[in-house]
Amino acid sequence: MDSTCEDPKMKHHFATNIISLLAILLVVIFPHFVPLPFYSYAIICLGVVILILRKENKTLRDLGLKQNGISIKTFLVGITSALVWVAFMRWIYLPLISYLFIVPDYTEYNFIQNNPTNLIITIAAAWIIGGFYEEIIFRGFIQKTIEGWLNNNHSFLFAGLITSVIFGLYHSQQGYLGMISATLGGLFWTFLLKRFGKNLWYPIISHAIFDTITLTLIYLGLFGK
Repeated sequence: MDSTCEDPKMKHHFATNIISLLAILLVVIFPHFVPLPFYSYAIICLGVVILILRKENKTLRDLGLKQNGISIKTFLVGITSALVWVAFMRWIYLPLISYLFIVPDYTEYNFIQNNPTNLIITIAAAWIIGGFYEEIIFRGFIQKTIEGWLNNNHSFLFAGLITSVIFGLYHSQQGYLGMISATLGGLFWTFLLKRFGKNLWYPIISHAIFDTITLTLIYLGLFGK
């Protein structure tokens, strides 16, 4: 075997993995420690991911953002799955944790209560950031990267578990109970991704609609009731 041919490939593979690891750390940590206004961190983080993909001659489509991936079915599944997840959170998860723990009042989005302008702006942000951005970053870039590192028959399963835990940690500002619910949400949207042919539009739409319903419940003062 010609080691002179293998060494450059191994070095390139190693360098690519290091760059991807640094990018994962960036997109998970940067938004929490760099005070940029109103979700503008997403522009920087998504730009980094796109640059890394371009370096490998890839695009967002390689993460599952399929060109013809949106259809009536996508929205129907997105609406149905979001309603299922809202029901699970309201009538199973929240009552259970309220029974097991002392749950502090959730105040992160109190600024939208009785304020329709703030509600509309926050819902728009939920579609752009919660749905589109977070799913591209987590179920797309991070999950695909970890799958590539594992490279075995169970790569998707283990990558999904790891990515969901990272997704939970990413929501640390919501406290440990919020991190648990985000981890569960990550597993739920990972299931959707697998169930519908790794078409990233399914978890994107589901995630965005779930956030929309939850924010509306907060606006109406019905969240957790």
